[in-house]
Amino acid sequence: EVTLQLYVNDLISIYDAQQSFIADVVFRAEWHDPRLKHDGLTACAAQMDQIWTPVLQLLNRRSIERIREPELSVAPDGSVLFLLRSLGEFSFRADLSNFPFDSQELSFKVVSTYSPEQVRLVTRPELLGLAEHLSIANWTVKMKESRSLAHYVAPVDRDLARLDLVLQATRLTGYYTWQQLLPLLLVVMMTWVVFWIPLEFVPPRVGLAATSMLTLIAYRFAMSSVLPPIAYLTRLDVFMIGGSVLVFAGLATTVAVSHILDQGNEKLANRVNNSARWLSPLLLVALTLLAFIS
Repeated sequence: EVTLQLYVNDLISIYDAQQSFIADVVFRAEWHDPRLKHDGLTACAAQMDQIWTPVLQLLNRRSIERIREPELSVAPDGSVLFLLRSLGEFSFRADLSNFPFDSQELSFKVVSTYSPEQVRLVTRPELLGLAEHLSIANWTVKMKESRSLAHYVAPVDRDLARLDLVLQATRLTGYYTWQQLLPLLLVVMMTWVVFWIPLEFVPPRVGLAATSMLTLIAYRFAMSSVLPPIAYLTRLDVFMIGGSVLVFAGLATTVAVSHILDQGNEKLANRVNNSARWLSPLLLVALTLLAFIS
């Protein structure tokens, strides 16, 4: 039985689109080997090739930089302590469908080269720690749980002992709400003004609707550097696409009302314009519920 302890000294960055995070972590592993009992008064240092070890590896590491060289010590009763502090980039599986109101599971996947029948990796909640102040911005992070399971290696048809130490990262939405969603809402609502301008003022009506459409296009180009480039739609993508459709619908309605008025059917033009006054806000509410509530 190998007992693992993890302390996250710092969490520097989360790259959700690249599905990776950078962390400064301290790993500690303890096990008991009665063959290593000695008559010394204190623990003695050992080398990795001198004694048996469970050969622990971080399965989801992308790159590791050792801040401190591994330490291996053996107590007089045969208890072995392995200590390592590393700064590295680790992969995780991100689900951004709820972006920007999402939360992600970040994990450290520790495996042994031995099977679950030979080595059992265990931990306890009190052995998992997280620094009070982290460098990461726009996220709240807390320890979640540990998961003990077997890791199957297909090329050798073999199971390895594995323990996942899981963090829960929840995105803070203030930046996206005030810097992105609110301006987008204002652009969509800007098209409503055209339905309150007298029908005879055709150039201002069409000009304002067209300006709203161009503003939205420019806004989407500006936001493309912030949003994650993924293949599936997020909640924010749904809202942006729906907002674009509403703005285009406002432009098309304005042109249609002007055309109907030019044909001499002022009554129908007024009816369409008045219907657009209440239908536009209703559609925006429906879009918001569809994108962020459903």
